[in-house]
Amino acid sequence: MIDQAFQAFGKNSFQHAVFYSNENCLRFELSQGDEGSYVNMFTTALNKGTKIFETVFESTEELSVCLAFPGNSYLSNFSVFKELKKLQIEIPRNAHTLKEWVEEDKHYRNYIFFKTNKSQLQKLLFGKLGAELGIKPSFWFDLYIYNIDLMVLLHPYDDRGMDVVGANKFMLKRLYKQFNNWLLKYDIEIMRQWFGVI
Repeated sequence: MIDQAFQAFGKNSFQHAVFYSNENCLRFELSQGDEGSYVNMFTTALNKGTKIFETVFESTEELSVCLAFPGNSYLSNFSVFKELKKLQIEIPRNAHTLKEWVEEDKHYRNYIFFKTNKSQLQKLLFGKLGAELGIKPSFWFDLYIYNIDLMVLLHPYDDRGMDVVGANKFMLKRLYKQFNNWLLKYDIEIMRQWFGVI
């Protein structure tokens, strides 16, 4: 499952700053710092993120998930796994794992890949988008949700934004048009070169 995912999307799509290491990628702004409160920022991010995910996976019931995090052992991240349990996010026993040394960062990076039903999507988004804002329960692990048949990968990096990448140009262009007002203004010129001016 891991090799298949890395081959389909490129290993750089499971790292940080997905947008800047891929072409034909979208970057959405989910919340803004001037929305009055962390609660407003969180609910705005969750609503926008949910709408984008539901559009991408409207005809897909099974999703693939990757959680990635640094550390020499899972035990050193025990508190985060407790948060996942509070969110009722179950990592199946047949999950695929990888641990590798990242020379540039001087630490190990761990990956957990597993499949889940689309009904679990809201829990995953809730937990990831709430982390930076102190919403509980939440987790700071990197989150990647994708479907190889659809060839689209989404990476919500925190409440501020989410990257979308993949070979499905039809879907990416649809998102570009449908949610154009949510695209991050800072990177809009790059996206216009890839997907056209609106």
